[in-house]
Amino acid sequence: MLGYDDIVELLTLHAKAYELLMWLSRASVDDPGLLSVDAAARLARPGTAAAWIAEHRAELPAGLAPVDPQGPFANLLSSFFSTSFRVEHLEFKNRIVSARIVLYASPGPPDRTGIVRTQALAVKHLASSQKLPTTEGQARSLLRARRDLRDAVLLWTYVWELDRRARNRGKGPVVHQIWRSIPWERKRALTADQVWTARQQLLDAAREHAGGGA
Repeated sequence: MLGYDDIVELLTLHAKAYELLMWLSRASVDDPGLLSVDAAARLARPGTAAAWIAEHRAELPAGLAPVDPQGPFANLLSSFFSTSFRVEHLEFKNRIVSARIVLYASPGPPDRTGIVRTQALAVKHLASSQKLPTTEGQARSLLRARRDLRDAVLLWTYVWELDRRARNRGKGPVVHQIWRSIPWERKRALTADQVWTARQQLLDAAREHAGGGA
């Protein structure tokens, strides 16, 4: 389970991967070939994303990518294309004249079932990691009973899923739905301290819930 230092490292890597994504979005305005169809496909897969970064390092701003992009960094970068972004191309006479990264929202209403299940799993694994054996059903019961935990569970679930994304085990668009549900004042300057506080609130609630025999 995530420790405080793990969360610090995870948030730092995520911020750097997002910074690279935004740079690619800006740079492709003047150089559409940077995000060619092949490049977009490679960036969307962890293994090939790492290779693409290594091949194009000379074109990237200094310090924007780690020396070794393999693993968590490449996994996080590629995960943006399965959670909330995609590359749009415009071609003319078989030549790409425009390539841009756009925010992509899943069509239709939010997947409430997926969000609730993801939150329950995050709480279940957190509680179990602290020797509080908890089933998914018990976690759901806790979250139904404690509406005051809404912000804490959203924050913890997002970072728990961020860790899964870093290990190439993310759940896709549901992560973006969770991110959008977090209050703006929280997520605009997300810190490890905020996440750690949310973690403690959930653990305290889980202990209290278990003690009550629910």
